Amino acid sequence: MVTLKIADDVPGLALAIVELHGVKVGPSCEELREQCDEAVRVVTEHGWPNMEVRKKEVRQLLRTGGYKPSGRNKPAQEYLLRSATKHNGLPVINNAVDLLNCISLQSGIPISLVALNRIGSNITFRFGNPGESYVFNAGGQELDVKGLLCLCMDSDGESVPVGSPVKDSMTAKLLDSDHHIMACFYASQSAISYDELHRWALQLGKGALQFCGADSFEVTSFPDGGW
Repeated sequence: MVTLKIADDVPGLALAIVELHGVKVGPSCEELREQCDEAVRVVTEHGWPNMEVRKKEVRQLLRTGGYKPSGRNKPAQEYLLRSATKHNGLPVINNAVDLLNCISLQSGIPISLVALNRIGSNITFRFGNPGESYVFNAGGQELDVKGLLCLCMDSDGESVPVGSPVKDSMTAKLLDSDHHIMACFYASQSAISYDELHRWALQLGKGALQFCGADSFEVTSFPDGGW
C-alpha cells in the first residue's frame, strides 16, 4: 500500500489518491471513448463546475511555492480543455490515461498518473527545489519544477520529483506492462468540497475496474476526514 508524506506546508491543499491494483493497460474500448466524447461535449458547452473559481484556485495553489502557472506551465486540466475545444475531442492514448483525462476534463482538476510498480510506493509531496527538473515527453523536453508542488519517489533515501499538477515525468508515466498505478487529484479546499473530490476519486477507481481490468482500488484523502 502506498505511503504518503506531505513534506511542505501547502495552505488549502486537498489531495485524493487512488491506488489501483492489477491494472491491464491497453487500448480503450468503445464505451470508454464514448464517455470521453460525451465529456468533451458537456464541458465545451457548459464548462467545469464553478469553472472560473476552480481555475483561479488551482492556479493559486500552484503559486504557493513561487511557481508561475501560466503559458506552457499552466495546470494540466487547462491543456485538456484547450485540446477538447480546439480538436473537439481528447487524445487517444490508452485505457488508463484516457479514463484519467476524461475525469480531469469533467472535474476541472489536474491529476497525476504514475506507475508505482516502477517508482515504488513511498511517495512524498513537496515543492521543487532550485535546479530541479524532469523530462516530460519523448522529445526530451524538461519541466523546471522550482517552486512547483511535486509528487516525488524515494531514491536511496532522497525524494525525486516525478509528477506534478502540470505534467508527469517520463520516469513515472505508464507503460503497457505497468499494473500497480496511482492517480493523484490536486485540488484547492476553497474550490471543491471533500465529498465532491471523493466522488471524482471513486469514479476513477470504479472506471478502472470497468475499463482497465483493475482488480481493486483504494482511495485516500488529505486532509483525512474533510475540510
